Formats: sequence, structure tokens, C-alpha cells
Amino acid sequence: MIQRRADSVTETLTDNTVMSDLFGPIKNALAKVRFSDNIFQSLSMESFMLFGAIRQFTQSATLRDHIQQLWHCDPSASRVPLARSTWSDALSSRTRCIIVQQCVAHLVSAAREALPNKLAGVQGLGKRPVLAIDATYQKESSHFLRVLPKEGGSDNQKGHMLMTAYDIRHGIPVCVRTETASIGEMSVLKMMGEDKRDWTRIRNAIYVVDRAFIDGQYWEDRQTEVDASVITRMKATLNYTQKAIRPLSESACNENVINDYEIELQSGKLPWRLVEWRSPEGEFYQYLTNDFSLEPGVVAFLYYRRWDVEKYFDNFKHDLVNAKAWGKSACAIELQALLGLMTYVSTMLFLLRRKDDLAMPDGDMTQSKKHARKMALYLQREDIEHENEECDDDACDIESGEKNISDYIYPDAYRAFYTQLSRITRQIWRFLKYSFRHKSSQTLYERQLKPLLMKYL
Repeated sequence: MIQRRADSVTETLTDNTVMSDLFGPIKNALAKVRFSDNIFQSLSMESFMLFGAIRQFTQSATLRDHIQQLWHCDPSASRVPLARSTWSDALSSRTRCIIVQQCVAHLVSAAREALPNKLAGVQGLGKRPVLAIDATYQKESSHFLRVLPKEGGSDNQKGHMLMTAYDIRHGIPVCVRTETASIGEMSVLKMMGEDKRDWTRIRNAIYVVDRAFIDGQYWEDRQTEVDASVITRMKATLNYTQKAIRPLSESACNENVINDYEIELQSGKLPWRLVEWRSPEGEFYQYLTNDFSLEPGVVAFLYYRRWDVEKYFDNFKHDLVNAKAWGKSACAIELQALLGLMTYVSTMLFLLRRKDDLAMPDGDMTQSKKHARKMALYLQREDIEHENEECDDDACDIESGEKNISDYIYPDAYRAFYTQLSRITRQIWRFLKYSFRHKSSQTLYERQLKPLLMKYL
């Protein structure tokens, strides 16, 4: 058995610590991947993924800072656990990237089985997979020499694209594809279909995307092949022909639906739906979908929940260290994105276990007051409408921009009773950052984690 310098730090960090609790699901997923660790002479796969996760939530912006931090984790070590060149070489290893890809698949599968169903009770959904697909952009590494198309190159002026599929039902990202070339988001989505880890061909799935992904023929092909459907915002420049007006049921989810049309797109051949909806704030929206089984109010609600992927991007780029690339190679860029995804999913599983240990059935309660206000607003809707009929122009404080409760005259049932938190709060990331080396104990979690789950400091 090969003994490496980094192994001592790994053993210290996973010896009944908070980090061992956090890293456990990743370690279990790695154990399901078949590979030989003997080919890695200086840094084992377990150490590589452990150190990568630590760099993510401790937000070590530079490699020098990260290596020194790891060194101080082991008081018995007389020198750094690995050279910077060793870490850089590991990030550029295609073999490691393939292993991490397989590990991600096992971790995501375990998380989807363990995490609660956030869409339970939503009318007409059943057990159908609901996925949001979107892209965010990452600033290049200082060593990356960007050459734009106008300069004779092919790099994207926005940075590296990270195309992510996000499971709305369980609140976790399930895959990410990286792209440095200057090509459109829809083109990258089509390229994902060539990948073995393709999440765009899930049978009977509902895909929720923004207007950048409108392509009638593409989504009609998905509907024909795997009976998958799409929900998106209507684009003003999209040409269509109205065919019929669909009747609206009296379901509570349709309270704010104005119209439900059957249309035909100029760019497609199959029938589509155009749903017109009014938000609780009185704003007008149009949604486009090729799913004829869902209530129009559910269509609007699912697009509203697409915002969860934006919350994930906020965590991914600002609470984890992914706003800027660690390396310049395509492999390094992908590995960083995968390590960020795994750290996020593992943290969700960590919080799920702590929720049971701390006897907190509702989990993170930092948004409980906000949810209570939404429910109270919905239950008082008749009084609100009556107040609006009698209110004068001074009902809203125009100078401060603050709205009174009477300004929200279109309550929405699903928004009111949807109490699932769609992001990991920053103070949870701080807890991991400052406590990952501490010994794991119920006392520690009771004293320092539970207060962070109950309210903001």
C-alpha cells in the first residue's frame, strides 16, 4: 500500500470530525466507483476530493492559501502535505475527471432517494421528474489567455459557461457541463444529448427553462422520443397561430390564471399552450408549454420554482469558491465545477441528518416568518380585496418604496403554502468553514448549528 504525505492530513480530517460527517456521502459514492488508487502516486482520489471540498466552502481563492491551510490541519506535519504542482497536475488529469463524473452520478442518485420531495401535493405532477436547466458564467483563471472570435480565437467573452441541470423536486443540481467556446446556450444543451450523462432525455420529465432555450423543433423531438415536456416564458418575437381557448377549471391553483390558449408555433409542428397569468404583485406573465396534462396554474408555479436554480448559482459562485476558475485546462474547469456540485449535494445530506439529530422536523427555519406572512396574506385575501376597494392613494409609502399588505391583491395558493427553503444560508457555510476540523458531537451541533437553523444571527 502506497503511503503518501497527504494521507496523514486526510486521516486527521476524517477522524470523527465535522468534516467526516460532511464528506461521508462523497466517500460512500467514491467506494462504488471501480478504479485503482495505486496509479496516483502523490495524491489519492479520496484526498483529492476531500481537499477539493474543503477548498470550496473555505473559499480559498489562491492555491498557496489552500495548501497552507491543509498543512495546519495536521499539527504533527513538519511540511506541506502536497506541492502546488501536484494539485495542479491532479486538476488536469482526465482519469481523475472520469472517476469524479462517476462519483457524482452515485452521489446524486443517493441524494435523490434520501432528500424530501419538495413538490409533494402539487396537483397533477405525481412522481414526474421536474428539472430546471440554466447556465452561469465563470471568470477565467489568471493563467487562461482568452482569445475572442474577433481576434481569431473561439473563447467566450462572458467567461466559461457552466450548463447545469437542477432537480427542483429534491433541490439539488444533478449534472454540469462546462464550455469555454463562444457558442449559444441552446447549442450547448443539444451537445449534452451526446453525453452518456445526458439529463435531457429523462422519460416523462418536465423541463423548466428560460427564453434562451426556446426551440420548438428540439422540444417537440424530446416529446416524441421520451414524452418529456418543457415550460418557459413566452418570447415576444415568437410567431404563432392561436387555435383554441382552453376552459379553466375552478381549482385553487388557477386563481390568477387569465387565459389558457392552444397555439401552433411557426417553428414547430405539434400543438403548444400559451398560459396568461397574473402574479400576486399584479404583473402580467405569459408561459409557453407543450404539456397538456398540467393545470395552467401549475405551469405558472413550476416556472416560478425555476428560481431555485438561480439560488443554487448564488451558493455555487459566492458561498463556494467558483466565481473564478482554478485552472486553465478544460479538465480543470470541469473538475472544479463537479467538486462544487458534490460539495453542495453533500451539504444538503449533512443538513438532512442534522435535522433528525436535532429534532427539527421543519429543518432550516430562518424563513419561517416570511412563510407565515405569505400564508396569513392568502388567508386574509377577502379582507385585502375589500381594503383595496376603499384605500386611497396614500396606501403605499411612495418615498420608501415599501408596500402595505393591501397592495398584494392577487394571492396565490401555491406560493402561500410552499414553505421549502431553496438555498443553503450563508451562516451554514460559515459554520462549516470555521468548524470543519472540530470533533463531531451532538453537543457541538446543539450549541452552534441549531441556533443557525432557527434564525439569522
